[in-house]
Amino acid sequence: MEFRGKPFKDLMFDDLRDVKFGTIAEVDEFYSYYSLANEFSMRKRRCDKNRAGTLVLCRKLVCSKEGQRGGASPNEDDNDQQLPKERNVKRTESILKQNEIRNETSLRMKRVIGNNTNPTARKQIRRLTRENCPSSMTVKLCKDRGVYYVSEFTIFHNHELARPEHRYFMRSHHKVKDSDIAVVSAMRKVSVKTSCAYEYLVHAAGGHEFVGFTIKDLYNKLNKAHEEVLLDGDAQACVTWMNMKAMRDPQFYCFFSVDEFRRLANMFWRDGKAFVNYNAFGEILIFDSTYKSNIYGKPLAVLVGCNNHRATILFGWALLVDETEETYMWLLTSFLTSMYEKKPSSVVTYGDEAMRNAIYRVLPLSRHSNCAWHIGKNVVSNLKRAETQREFCHLIFAGLTIEEWEGRWMYFVPMNELENNEWVSRMYNKRDRWAEAFFREFFLEAYATHNAVRG
Repeated sequence: MEFRGKPFKDLMFDDLRDVKFGTIAEVDEFYSYYSLANEFSMRKRRCDKNRAGTLVLCRKLVCSKEGQRGGASPNEDDNDQQLPKERNVKRTESILKQNEIRNETSLRMKRVIGNNTNPTARKQIRRLTRENCPSSMTVKLCKDRGVYYVSEFTIFHNHELARPEHRYFMRSHHKVKDSDIAVVSAMRKVSVKTSCAYEYLVHAAGGHEFVGFTIKDLYNKLNKAHEEVLLDGDAQACVTWMNMKAMRDPQFYCFFSVDEFRRLANMFWRDGKAFVNYNAFGEILIFDSTYKSNIYGKPLAVLVGCNNHRATILFGWALLVDETEETYMWLLTSFLTSMYEKKPSSVVTYGDEAMRNAIYRVLPLSRHSNCAWHIGKNVVSNLKRAETQREFCHLIFAGLTIEEWEGRWMYFVPMNELENNEWVSRMYNKRDRWAEAFFREFFLEAYATHNAVRG
């Protein structure tokens, strides 16, 4: 393999001074070919982006043996390696400390569950794969020209390289092509086993070293493709179910969006009962998206309220692709559209900044407050003394005027020595969103009962 007429194995830093890469993908592809030609495995070490996270400013690619694995146990077969004396001492101390912790944990477990341990079971010792190898390449973005240039290029290794016949089995060079998946899938349709299909690919390539992947990589790729098919099938089944609900319920409403790959992204729905509930008790909207207990890892947003018996009633549901401001704006817009643009007078959330910004943009006239249940959880985790926690909770629900509340706060902070507590300072800056004294004139009956949603 050659790069601009020179073999990859003979490339030096001077050969790359005038080289410019248009994209990060080109940088990764170049270093992948370079590491393959030089019989070592590579990995991505560093990736610095701009504040928006949309542009890569610096990328560092290294040998897979770069760095150290902290607290690792050395392999018995690696005793012949020449390591610095201090490194050996630190590693030995770390191992002894881990063994002491492991023995104490084992004794505690034996007291609880008895001595039902398998005497033949042994912990598998992982082989050390990091040797502080200095080989690396760093590229940086030239903002004027919009291209990447090589700022550092180190070719030296402090370990033995792989044999030429083994280089295709290194982790960074495993790649199952789409054409290979197409061949294997076609063979499986005519009852050819996956292992036999892999052997066919090996024979066609001229040997295992020329296939470019192992049979395990092939199984993993096939399983991933199968999972994508199942997810697409679940999405279609969900849309079909929504259509069936709409046929049975004239007031049923569902709206969804797709991403750039035409896959299901966000979905909002509500039934006729939710529509009736919102028309009767829609003055307060409780907005919560802290549920992620589904197999897809998507946030489940629940829009609820409280009726005249202070019981939780449902206004709508949504599966979201992420928890960004744009997604929350889409959800609120869809919700208001389904409710014929009837807007709540107050909105209760759990304090997420992206959610708060979306509410201010879509519902600028609605009063926004934070959930008392979540604030109570934060009080316990940020204030240690029980008496201090009680005093803070009293400030949440105290029926005081704003002037009286400010006076209580000025007394509360120095008495509990909280002048340097960052969380307390942040809570004071947004006190108009959680202290009842600042929204006594607004109807927020659900504020104190938001913990009912957690059930």
